[in-house]
Amino acid sequence: MKIEPRARELLSRPIVGQLGYLGLDGEPKVNPTWFRFVDGEIQVASPPNAFKSRSLRRDPRAVLTVSTPDYPYQIASATGQVSIEVLKEEPRIAFVRDIANHYLRPAEAEHYLEKWLKGGSPGPGDLLRLHINRVRFTTTGG
Repeated sequence: MKIEPRARELLSRPIVGQLGYLGLDGEPKVNPTWFRFVDGEIQVASPPNAFKSRSLRRDPRAVLTVSTPDYPYQIASATGQVSIEVLKEEPRIAFVRDIANHYLRPAEAEHYLEKWLKGGSPGPGDLLRLHINRVRFTTTGG
C-alpha cells in the first residue's frame, strides 16, 4: 500500500500512539501506546493475553492515530486488521529495548528497561501487528 510521505514521516516519529479497538465488553477502547512503524505495518508489544489482545483476537479491526502537540496540528490515522503472535522472551526484550530507545533518551531507556525487567525474566508476550489498509493524513490550520 502506498502511504503519503507526510503520514509515513509522522508515523515514524516518537509520538505516543492512540490505539482504538472494540473491547470484549462491546465498548470502544483507546489506549495510549508506544509502537513501531515497520514495513508498512504498526507493531505493538503487549503483556501475554492482555485485555487488548483478547479483544483484538475476537474483533481484529483497529485504528492507531498520532498527532503533533503543536499548532498547526498534523494527524495520521492508520486503520486495518490486527494479527497477534506470541513473542518469545528474547525477541520480546529486544523489541522493548528497541522501542524504549526510540521513545526515550539512552539513560531513560536503560532505566525503563531495568524497571520493566524488575531484575527477572519477563517471559513471552504478544506482538500486535496492525496490517494497514488505509492511512489518512490531515493538518489543521497553518
